[in-house]
This record gives sequence, C-alpha cells and structure tokens, in this order.
Amino acid sequence: MADKGTQADYEALAREVRYLRDRLDIQDCIHRYSRGLDRLDREIALSAYHANASDDRGAPFVGSPAEFIDWVFPDLKRAAGTSHNISNVSCEIDGDVAHAESYITFHVWGINEKNVIVGGARYIDRLERRGGKWAIAHRETLMDYTYMVEGSPMRGPMPSGARDTSDRSYARPLALSGEAQKRLAEKKR
Repeated sequence: MADKGTQADYEALAREVRYLRDRLDIQDCIHRYSRGLDRLDREIALSAYHANASDDRGAPFVGSPAEFIDWVFPDLKRAAGTSHNISNVSCEIDGDVAHAESYITFHVWGINEKNVIVGGARYIDRLERRGGKWAIAHRETLMDYTYMVEGSPMRGPMPSGARDTSDRSYARPLALSGEAQKRLAEKKR
C-alpha cells in the first residue's frame, strides 16, 4: 500500500517546485537577454527587463533598458557577429524578489579582418516577479577582462547565423532547410 503523504509533505513539495520553476524562469530571462543581443532582436532583449528597470554599465552608460539597447546596438551592428555565453548562475530567491550573479564570456568578431575580441564579465541582477513574470528590475555589469585573439577560418563551408529573425533559431518547426535537403539528395546519389 502506497504512503499517501501528509499535508506538510505536499506543501514542502509545492515550495520545492515553486523554487525550481522560479530558478528556471530567472535563467530563461537572463538567457533571453543574451539571445536578443546576439540576434540584434530589440524586442527579445527588452523582454528580459521590466519597463521601469535600470541598467548600470559604469562610466560608459547608466539608464533605462530601452536607452541601453539604443546605446549598444550601433556598436553590435558594426561587428559581423557576437556570442554571449552564460554560466555559473547563482540565485537567491526571496518571494517575488531575486538576486542573481551570472558569469558571461562574450566574443565579438568581424570588426576587422583577423581578430576576435573575447571578454569575461558578470551580470549582477535584481529580478522581480510581477504579474507572474520574472524580469530584471536592476542590472549592473562588472567587466572582469578582455583580450584579442587572431581568428582562423573554419574547415569547409559551414552555415553561418544571421543577426536577425532570418536566423535558423527562429525557424518553426525546425527541419532541414531547402538548401540542406538538396545537399542530402546529392549525397544519396
């Protein structure tokens, strides 16, 4: 006969599930912001913030999320591409407020012929759940390092991403592209 559990067990489980859901929603928010930057998708980047949020990048910039996007996108558009990678997200959740620290490594390429800019930083965020949605209420970015490396060409022609909604990550449903179907048919001949 199965143990039916107690009301306290169910309440403890509900708290655990809520915590896990909150953590996942917070991480999704932080990742969504990075995707917005890399795809130059203003709407996605701004969706990571509450409308009245603040963003502090030190001496170069402090202001609203919309002002930040207007400030940073011209620089990002000068590059052929960017990649923001999030790791080591620590998060303290207290009701509808959370504080998170996320390590990022970023790459910027195509500003000149050979070099890739690599950097490491941390996002220090206060997030709030409003109307059931977690978003950034205040962000500070702490730059830890940057350096430049010489890039090298990829082996063979590889597909490249696009910095807009034509990127394959927006394809729904994701399936072989028309060009990939042609290559597959050629391969089978």
